Amino acid sequence: MLTIVQALADKSANPQLFIVGMGLIYITGIILLLAVGAKFIEHAIHPQELSKSKKHPFSTFQMTLCVLVLFKLWLNNVGQLPMMQTLQYIYFGIGSFMVIFAIIWHIWAKFNIGFFWSDGIEIKQEHTLISKGAYGLARHPMYASLLMWCWGASLVMFNWITLALVSFVFLPLMIMRAKDEEKELVKVNPDYVLYQQNVRMLFPTINGVWAMIIKILAIVLLGYFIWVGVDFHGIILLFFIHLYLGYSLTPEKVAFSYRSKSAMMLIFWALSLTWHPVYYMLYVALAMFIYGLKWNCPCMIVYNKYQRCPCFDLFNKCISKKS
Repeated sequence: MLTIVQALADKSANPQLFIVGMGLIYITGIILLLAVGAKFIEHAIHPQELSKSKKHPFSTFQMTLCVLVLFKLWLNNVGQLPMMQTLQYIYFGIGSFMVIFAIIWHIWAKFNIGFFWSDGIEIKQEHTLISKGAYGLARHPMYASLLMWCWGASLVMFNWITLALVSFVFLPLMIMRAKDEEKELVKVNPDYVLYQQNVRMLFPTINGVWAMIIKILAIVLLGYFIWVGVDFHGIILLFFIHLYLGYSLTPEKVAFSYRSKSAMMLIFWALSLTWHPVYYMLYVALAMFIYGLKWNCPCMIVYNKYQRCPCFDLFNKCISKKS
């Protein structure tokens, strides 16, 4: 077994990080499976009287299959990005934090939900709204933590294919499942609407002191990358982090600012490949992030006025004129 692992590690970009990373993924993955198994047993031993129940096409079994596909790609280094060693450790460090936090959050959520857990969509007769603890971070913390675990593991293995699969396949399926559940929850509990307005669906709701700390860390990371030179691997990480924060931070104008700037950074970097002076616009984005720590940056002002990005309106006007 050790010989096989070593052979796989030798084919990776960093054999040492591969072994540690796969060990982390194995251990946390087993914990996830045990936690899910415990809930199935608990659900069978303590069945609750139901008001409504229906199967969902994206069940726990399908989620497990998705993770197994990702695991196969991680194990065989399919889609692994070759990058400089410093960047490998940055990817690994951020990914490891996400994996560990995700597993704690997932277990925490399973304790919080108690007997209300189910594999399908079930409305119990005594169904109550859980909005504290793990559910204060996201409305669907078990789905959100599983997504975070998959994204984190993808960063640990610096794997762009699994990062894309989680973002463009796994995430939409999770959103579909979460929305179907919420349609039923709103019917039985009107307070759920207020909960929806204050807590994000599948991303941790970050505010207060933690939000400030994370924003400062993101600024430091962006500053470091700009200083040493942003390459393809660096821009992928920067775009992912800032987009992730763009769906986590509150209030919404701050989240919008991070989403819009993640796109700006990607565009500036891509244009700089053709005309290098555009690269210095990344310093402008950095300055906007720093300014936005205390005051309304231009992106926040745009959000306050339009509640959206006016670029799409301009694009639609251009399209309509051409047609």
